[in-house]
Amino acid sequence: MHMIEEIAKRFCLLLVTIGLAQVVRGATPSELYSRGYTLIPEPQQVELKGGDIEFDSSWRIQPVRGVKPDDVAVESLKEGLKDRYGITLATHGPGKAIELEVEPGSVEIGQATDKEKQTLEEQAYRLQIASNGIRITANAPTGLFYGVETLVQLVKRADGRLWLPAATVTDWPDVRLREIFWDEQMHLDHFDVLKQAIRRAAFFKLNGFALRLNGHFEYASAPALVDPYALSPAQLQELTDYGLHYHVQVIP
Repeated sequence: MHMIEEIAKRFCLLLVTIGLAQVVRGATPSELYSRGYTLIPEPQQVELKGGDIEFDSSWRIQPVRGVKPDDVAVESLKEGLKDRYGITLATHGPGKAIELEVEPGSVEIGQATDKEKQTLEEQAYRLQIASNGIRITANAPTGLFYGVETLVQLVKRADGRLWLPAATVTDWPDVRLREIFWDEQMHLDHFDVLKQAIRRAAFFKLNGFALRLNGHFEYASAPALVDPYALSPAQLQELTDYGLHYHVQVIP
C-alpha cells in the first residue's frame, strides 16, 4: 500500500504542476473544461461540434490502415476503458466503431517551441468524435497512442452514464522530450511499481523517465556501492523495453 500511495503522491504533484502551468498560459478555462471534460496536458486545438455522446460497451475497436490488432494503442484503449470505466470493447461484430489509423502526412502540426518538426509530427494525432463513430488518425504509431490516451481521459461520468464530447481534437507536443524525474536515492521501489510509474507517465504523454538509482543498481565496476536489493542489468533492460513499448524512454 505504501508503494501505491507514493506513486500517487508523485503524480499528484506532477499534475498540480502541469495544471498551474496551463492556468498561467490561459486565464480562462478551456471550452472542454467548461463542459466538464478534463485533459492533461491541454490539447493544441479543440473544435466542439455540439452536444455530448453517450459511450458504453456497445462500441467496438476497428484498427484500419497501418494499425495491427496487437498494437499498443489498441491494447491501451481496451485496458484504459475497462480499468477506469468498466467498458469492455470488442474488435469485431456490430456497433459503432472507434477507428484507429496511421497514415504518414495525415495530421498537420502548427507552431511549436521545438524546431524538430519531424519528431513532433510523429507524436501528432487527430481525434474525431461523432454520434455515428470515432476516428483517431496519426502520422505514426506514437501519435496514435497519444490519441488513444486522450480518448480515455475524455470520458466523463454524469447522471449514472458515460459521455464524450462531439468534437475534433488536433494535437501535437510543444517539445519532443517531456521528462519526469523519478528519484530512487533513498529507497528502491518494487519493480512492478516502477512499471506502474512508467505507464502512468505515458498516460499523461510524458515520454522520458529519468531514473536516479545511485547504489540501487548492480555496478560491476563498483560492487561495494551496490545494496542487496539493487536492480540487475537484466531488470534495467526489462524496464527500458517496457517503457519503449509505451513510447517512453527510460533514462538512467
